[in-house]
Amino acid sequence: MLSWRRVGLHSILLLCLAIVLAGCGEASGSVWTSYEGAVNEKSFPVPKVANKSDQSENNSDMDYVRYTLSGINEGMSLPEVYLDEIKSWGWTEKEAKQSSNTSSNLHVFAKEGHIVQLAVHDGSFTLMVPRNETTQTTVKSLGEDD
Repeated sequence: MLSWRRVGLHSILLLCLAIVLAGCGEASGSVWTSYEGAVNEKSFPVPKVANKSDQSENNSDMDYVRYTLSGINEGMSLPEVYLDEIKSWGWTEKEAKQSSNTSSNLHVFAKEGHIVQLAVHDGSFTLMVPRNETTQTTVKSLGEDD
């Protein structure tokens, strides 16, 4: 026969486990629900939980900011909810012309003549904004054919 003490202990352990599991599930989902403007392009959304880890200082061609974000990696595509948020901020995804230094984890977005390049890495992503027209990536609409 189980004692009341043992039943109480099991109940407390189950309650603690449920709280931990609920908290972990909520944290991973909340990454893609709250946004703020990027450091180098205020009109481009970045998840609020992303932490700025590096920013260009002396690069005359490109203004870049690296953000750390757990759970993101080069092998995954950007979540649809994030792509929808980028679109709702007025940005349109363009297709980067493939070259030897262009990888599949590079996304290019355009808005009112401005270009933002988003490169996904393991545990981080980098936002790059060309500083002048000569360094802007050649882009084409996803609907265009060569």
